[in-house]
Amino acid sequence: MKKGIIEGFYGIPWTFEERKSMIKFLDEIGMDQYIYAPKDDPYHNKKWRELYPAEEIRKIKALADLSNEKGIEFTWAIHPGQNPFDFGSYEKEISKIFDKYRQVMAAGVKSFGLCMDDIDKNLAYDQRKDHIKLIKDLEDFVERETGSCLYFVHPWYNDAWIDEKGFEYESLLKDINNLNVMWTGSQVVAPISYDSNEGFANRVGKKPYIWFNWPVNDYRPEEIFIETFEFYDSREINFDGFYLNPMNQAETSKISIYQVGEYLKNSAKYKPEQAFKKAIKFLEPIDCEDLIKIAPSFYGSLVYERTEGKKFTEDMEIKKAFEEKDRELLRNLLEEKIKAAESYKKNHANEDLYKEINPFVESLKNLTKAVLTRLDGNKIQAETDYKRAKDIKIQVLGENGLEKINVKTSGILEDIYQKI
Repeated sequence: MKKGIIEGFYGIPWTFEERKSMIKFLDEIGMDQYIYAPKDDPYHNKKWRELYPAEEIRKIKALADLSNEKGIEFTWAIHPGQNPFDFGSYEKEISKIFDKYRQVMAAGVKSFGLCMDDIDKNLAYDQRKDHIKLIKDLEDFVERETGSCLYFVHPWYNDAWIDEKGFEYESLLKDINNLNVMWTGSQVVAPISYDSNEGFANRVGKKPYIWFNWPVNDYRPEEIFIETFEFYDSREINFDGFYLNPMNQAETSKISIYQVGEYLKNSAKYKPEQAFKKAIKFLEPIDCEDLIKIAPSFYGSLVYERTEGKKFTEDMEIKKAFEEKDRELLRNLLEEKIKAAESYKKNHANEDLYKEINPFVESLKNLTKAVLTRLDGNKIQAETDYKRAKDIKIQVLGENGLEKINVKTSGILEDIYQKI
């Protein structure tokens, strides 16, 4: 089984250094694939017809060389969907993809993908036979040139979207042998579903390669997710590949990736709490205890929300103390959270991780102080602390370019503050 990540999110792409660091990390934890498909790399997406400039292909070569050195399969994917492939000029258009594949192949890439996700599905259905021709021609090219399979994302890549048109489209994929088809499961952003994977396998005639949209935060860029991985309904593995789509924050994403790596090593014996603590200690060996105390305030992903029967929930001890009106315990827990945030700032060892999460930790610290001071009846100070929490911003890539947005942390603490 292949396992790793797919850099497939929208927003500010990772830096060259972050990508190198991720490849080394995957090797360290026993994962073996990096699929390169960032939506906002123009040469993957809107400028797919254009060859990479010299400086950019140099970076791709460096990533491919490092991956080959570490035994990581570096898969470069193209997305000729958002700047649509013109099937009326088929030979001219596919020659552009061949040229692009050859360029990155010459840079050392040996594995390739084709992404047709997030496009007009009605048009995709009308063009389904053209799509299949394109898939087969690219699959033949990749197999002939590299001996590997083609990775493919189709327009109906989850149960919530698929319909009769999607079923017919999928049926056309059954006889393409060297094709690994990606699948997100029951929804675009959802826990791992055994039944969804089985349904896919029965329709397509092969097990899915899971594109797991966690801990990706491009749909909630004002948040980060540091959650305990328990987002599955079966410990039985019924897929042939598994790839996490990470956050825009590369270093923070490693906490989630590490946990899934533990799950995939031995799903039957996997212990969520133990894996979470191991992940934190691996990424932050010096001040892991403080980060473990802070983390429950960053449970906000849709995968978390859509997982039934989860054991670990957002700020669950604080929520319970508030609901049971145990003011002494609530005060102690709030003070511990503030102390942990202040201690982490002073004692952290992983500077890259700290830089990514510091704005969120600062906002959390001030929000926690606001709850505590309001609990003590100091309304003026509480409002000051609350304003400080809400005024912290980060930079994101919006529709009109780079922009600043306010960060968001614990919904539980926000709710308590409003109720006191």
